[in-house]
Amino acid sequence: MKRALLVGINYVGTSAALRGCINDIDNVAAYLQSARGYSAASCIVLSDVAARKPTRANILAAFKELLQGVRAGDELWFHYSGHGSLRRDDNGDEESGADSCICPLDYNQAGLISDDVVRASLAALVPAGVRLYIVLDMCHSGTGCDLRYKFDDTSHLLNAAAGMPSAYDPNAWALRQTSYEFKRYEKTAGAVFCISGCQDTQTSADAYLGGQAAGALTHSLLASLKANPASSYKWKHLLKDVCCRERVGRFTQITSLTSGQPLNLEDGVFLAPAPAPVPAPVPAPAPAPAPVPFVLPQWVRNYLLQLQRLRLSVPQWLVTYIQQLQSYHVRMQQRQQTQQKQQKQQKQQTQQLKYRGQMVFHH
Repeated sequence: MKRALLVGINYVGTSAALRGCINDIDNVAAYLQSARGYSAASCIVLSDVAARKPTRANILAAFKELLQGVRAGDELWFHYSGHGSLRRDDNGDEESGADSCICPLDYNQAGLISDDVVRASLAALVPAGVRLYIVLDMCHSGTGCDLRYKFDDTSHLLNAAAGMPSAYDPNAWALRQTSYEFKRYEKTAGAVFCISGCQDTQTSADAYLGGQAAGALTHSLLASLKANPASSYKWKHLLKDVCCRERVGRFTQITSLTSGQPLNLEDGVFLAPAPAPVPAPVPAPAPAPAPVPFVLPQWVRNYLLQLQRLRLSVPQWLVTYIQQLQSYHVRMQQRQQTQQKQQKQQKQQTQQLKYRGQMVFHH
């Protein structure tokens, strides 16, 4: 069995509004259904615009629904895109002294969902033999599930003197990664993996990517998964690809990977080959605006018609004049296309960059 819980919160109509979180879970759902064999019915969706709103109570209830009836061999996925926050640790399990927290839609009234709650209500309840993939595209998310083993990527450009490239090429980067063990966290019974948008002290970007608003982590993660065969994709390569894509995109956040059990980064991201992907129908591209046809002035057409009736040849001065008109028409068409392209680029570049973090809460 495969089952997913997808939570995307744009906080519509509030001062903390984001733009890309619902797009994130829509894109993740499309990936899971086309490439990982999930059915639409197996995806539990909570968002501002869904029938089930992402309130604190609904998210915690959805954790139980995600785990209901699972057994060895099953695959689960929990994706959260929204605001994240920090609050003072009150039980002494955090080396940093602060809990990473999810901000549900009603966080001002019902409160946050701390990493202690995510671990106790979800990660720690995954049975042996079950794999749970967690993605936290939010600020302050480095240890958002309180998992024991943490991995970070410090890969570097082979030719640093050339400067940051405009596009990601995995062959241009030398792999370098580090690991750390949080001994205060118990190991999990099931195989639980968490991909976090950033370190606990950092923010995760909500930006304009690939023609739409999206989270920097979700966009980089999906691009990496789609570019590599699921049957042979290793954890070390996924972590490198996501982190380096973010750096190429000029984002300062550093994605981390945590695991509830010891993890060899040489292992495959997915346990078994995924079912053959069902190709999604490719929408027909929008037709380009039809070029304005070249039309001779009326007086020129009348003059040419008169010459034809009199069976006279077209004088050279008129031939030259018509050629000049045609050349001018072509230049105007090219200028208009250039202006339209520049206006589109300017519109994309002026999209305001936001971050998926809220104020620090102290309790």
